[in-house]
Amino acid sequence: MPKPAYGYVTLVGNNPIEVKSGANVIFNRNGPLNHIVFTPPSDTLIIPKPGDYKIEFILLIDGPASISVYGLILNNSLVGGRLTNYGIQRQVDGASLMLTGQAIIHIPRCSTLQLRNIGPTTNVLLPILSGQKINAASLLIEKLS
Repeated sequence: MPKPAYGYVTLVGNNPIEVKSGANVIFNRNGPLNHIVFTPPSDTLIIPKPGDYKIEFILLIDGPASISVYGLILNNSLVGGRLTNYGIQRQVDGASLMLTGQAIIHIPRCSTLQLRNIGPTTNVLLPILSGQKINAASLLIEKLS
């Protein structure tokens, strides 16, 4: 039976966090990691084992009316076929929206994985809501086969 591989990383802070267009989300904390390599703070997870992986990400985005689009970068390239591209549109200033994405993709051996703002605008991620500290962003990865 194959050994499991999984990981959970998150972004927390005390102030709103900007992610410019074309920039990766820099995660600064992690939960359990098993056969996933991550050293915070970093924008990169290293996946040593090949296989099919389920990946989920969540971002709490605030700011002016605009469009936010994020995608997964595997080995320095956007995952093909728009399999991991997700977006939202804020139609009013100051709207806080949660962007979620999920996919099952094949990851080759010794790969790198990043979450990138592939949209046209800088986004503001919120680590505090009504005085409560929360995750501004998180990414979960789990090996299925």
